[in-house]
Amino acid sequence: MKQYLKIKNYVKIALVVSLFSGCVKDSDFFTPNVDCVSPEITVTNTIQQVKEMYYFGGATEIEEEVIIEGYVVSNDEAGNIYKTISIQDKAENPTAAIKLAIDQTDLYTTYNVGRKIYVKLKGLAVGYSYGSFQIGVANGKELDRIPSTDVKNRIVRSCEVAEIVPKLVKISELNEDFLEMLIQIDNVQFSSNALGNSYANLNNSLTVDRTLESFNSNCGFTGNVIVRNSGYSDFKNELLPEGKGSITAILSNYYDDFQLYVRDSKDLNFSEPRCDYSNAFTPTITIKEVRELYESGLFEFGVSAPYIIEGYVISSDEQGNFENKLVLQDAVENPSAGIQLLIDKEMIYEDYALGDKVFVKLNSLYMNKNEGILTVGFPKKNEVVEINADAVETYLYNSGENFELKPKELLISEVVAEQYESTLVKVINVQLVESELGSAFAYFSGTDDGVRILETCNESNKISVFTNGNALFANQLFPEGHGAITGVLTSAIEIRAISDVDFTEPYEVCPVIIPEVLITEVADPKNSTTARFVELYNATASAINLTGWKLNKYTNGATSVSGTPIDLSGVVISSGGFVIIANTGFASVFGITPTIESTYISGNGDDVYELVDSSGNTIDIYGVVGEDGNGTSWEYLDGSAFRNLEVNNSNNKFEISEWTVSTNANNLLVLYPNTPKNAPNDFSPNYR
Repeated sequence: MKQYLKIKNYVKIALVVSLFSGCVKDSDFFTPNVDCVSPEITVTNTIQQVKEMYYFGGATEIEEEVIIEGYVVSNDEAGNIYKTISIQDKAENPTAAIKLAIDQTDLYTTYNVGRKIYVKLKGLAVGYSYGSFQIGVANGKELDRIPSTDVKNRIVRSCEVAEIVPKLVKISELNEDFLEMLIQIDNVQFSSNALGNSYANLNNSLTVDRTLESFNSNCGFTGNVIVRNSGYSDFKNELLPEGKGSITAILSNYYDDFQLYVRDSKDLNFSEPRCDYSNAFTPTITIKEVRELYESGLFEFGVSAPYIIEGYVISSDEQGNFENKLVLQDAVENPSAGIQLLIDKEMIYEDYALGDKVFVKLNSLYMNKNEGILTVGFPKKNEVVEINADAVETYLYNSGENFELKPKELLISEVVAEQYESTLVKVINVQLVESELGSAFAYFSGTDDGVRILETCNESNKISVFTNGNALFANQLFPEGHGAITGVLTSAIEIRAISDVDFTEPYEVCPVIIPEVLITEVADPKNSTTARFVELYNATASAINLTGWKLNKYTNGATSVSGTPIDLSGVVISSGGFVIIANTGFASVFGITPTIESTYISGNGDDVYELVDSSGNTIDIYGVVGEDGNGTSWEYLDGSAFRNLEVNNSNNKFEISEWTVSTNANNLLVLYPNTPKNAPNDFSPNYR
């Protein structure tokens, strides 16, 4: 019996060998022709017509016999395209394309690239998924994938397999008409920040966006687009090509953002040298000019005119300060302006290091003041917020050039000048105020932000040092000596690292300076209500920084401040100097530009003016709060109130004996009743 089985097996083997050897001729294999029978299907509509069947409000089910045809241009073999097929109406120069959402993988084995297919749409639906127009099945108002059990009934292969010729387009030409087509874009390269990375992450399966940039023949930058790479793709671990060349991909979208999906890494041919960023961008506007565009509220850069700035990175989040912020200035030394950008990104310093030359495309971004500092970012209501992390490379381009920065050396009295906002400065001859000695940069424990105060002896000005509570040095002792501090100047000074504080000299004990800033003239000209003004005078022996100070007004006997007070922040009044705060007609009447112009100065003879410091303490006052000035000794209707020359100390309690008052009213309590004053001859602003 065993012998019989052996013989039987030998016969089987010999038969198989004989069959295979019979197919061999001259050592070449011959593949027999397999006849293909084309299905008898009549196409009823074009792809474009089907796209026009959709109506707003959710998935639109197709109830009639509708059949379309198209050529497969997608391929899921490498895993970058998942459970979808993209088809277009022509193999070359297509006019429309569409995506089929299918609950099945390895679709390439049946629906290969170039295969002409027919899609029976009755019972299916058209609609949107994450802004992408697709064919699927309706699930209420939502669009789901076509079940795998129904695919062969819905999608029928023809015998035709055509060579697909990608549609040649430019990034600047991309629009919704090209969605789901196979396109080719020439003269492209990956952004410099992406170089050295793989298509996706090596250690997880997350989908990763890489920014692709396009250039003209002269290496001038012309646009960018996202290349989306699946964490499940076969080529996820391959390094991105570092050269320049062409890419072939399916154009898709995520809501309003275009995205490219390559079918395999072979869809990229980057054999040419890269374009140099220094030649790619031509700035169209300076940072200083950008700042001058701002007036108030949310400023929109729009898309019609190109806004490109160049700047040098002066901030660093490596040590934890400058969280979600990047600050640029327009020169490596002696800058004329700087600007702050908000970015929703960690470890910004890895892509934009100190001294890097960076180009920023401002189009589609917005600008407003954030905590008093002019800032660029994304809009949210009337505010500016962080640029999304995945959109940063759409707006920021690192030139690859790095320069040594030289901070602007300033005295503490100079740091309030607006021209230094968002620039790198080195403030010399400073130290902690005595009450802050022994303090941490922020706090010795916890993660709360902290502010320390620095001073210079014999100067009334002080500056704040801000430290993020998450900074690596936040819980460390602030140096207690005397010296210089380097940092980015905003509403405070913010350092990059603890080494920015260079306090190597011994601490100095400073004498106490009491600021003597007085209200010295209140004017209500009879001939011009818009020329009303209030004059301040500094009787202190040093300049006084009025940041945080306010001029309040109390109208008609009010007991609380009327309206929005005048904010004196940024104003420095020199020793023996004046500040004029005036209504809008003052300059034309007096031929003098006031320090601050505001309709808030509207006192008509019976209103109180109060000067308060940054702590809210009353420094000086004219009039009695809670008392209407009409009929009182301090009424200045159509007249004026001058501070007597012998008075050189401020007074937080009003004393009429310190003033000489004139009024047009028949008020015998006033020193000079029935004495109207006309501008400009009867007044002396900026003089005492």
